[in-house]
Amino acid sequence: MRPMKRVRDIGAYDLVELTEPVGGLPAGARGGVLELSDDATAMVEVTTPDLDAAERIVFAPLETLRRVA
Repeated sequence: MRPMKRVRDIGAYDLVELTEPVGGLPAGARGGVLELSDDATAMVEVTTPDLDAAERIVFAPLETLRRVA
């Protein structure tokens, strides 16, 4: 069983980093939260690594995000 992660308060416009792969993106990818879809998912525009516009948006579970700024 995996240990439960603590989810810090993450809101719109926060800079976040993926702590594990999501939607084909590697752990460590960074971007900004555009909006919270529900209590458990954020729409993130990934800025690092550099991606095509269509690949830049990912819906990530909050438990896979770490706020960096």
